[in-house]
Amino acid sequence: MTKPMPLRVFYLEDNPLIVFHIEAMIEDLGHVFSGSLSSFAELKVSFGQFVMDCALVDIDLADGPTGPEAAEWLLNKGIPSIFVTGQAEIAAKHAHISLGTIVKPVADKDMAAKLELFRSVIIANS
Repeated sequence: MTKPMPLRVFYLEDNPLIVFHIEAMIEDLGHVFSGSLSSFAELKVSFGQFVMDCALVDIDLADGPTGPEAAEWLLNKGIPSIFVTGQAEIAAKHAHISLGTIVKPVADKDMAAKLELFRSVIIANS
C-alpha cells in the first residue's frame, strides 16, 4: 500500500508562537508546512510565492478580523480552508466558505482529522 502524498498546508495567523506550534503539528502528521503570513493584505500581495493545497485561517489577523474574507478569497482561487480560531461562533457564521473549524487550543487529533478532511475534498475535486 502506498503512502498518501503529504498535503502542502499554508497558515494565515498573526501569532508567531501559534504558527510555530501548528507548523510542528502539521509536520509531525506527515504533511508539509508551506508557509504562513500574518494578514490578509500580505496574502493578497504574496500569494504567488507559496505553493499550497489547503489553508488554515485564523479569524483575527494583523489587519483585523479579515480571516473570513481571506478564506473566501482563497476559495475563489481553488484553495479550501479551515478556520483555526478561538471564535467558533464567528467561524460558524462563515461556514459556507470553510470546510470546518478547529477550536484553539488545537489538539493533535482535531488537526489530524481536519487534514484528512482536506485530503478527501482535494481528491474528490481532482
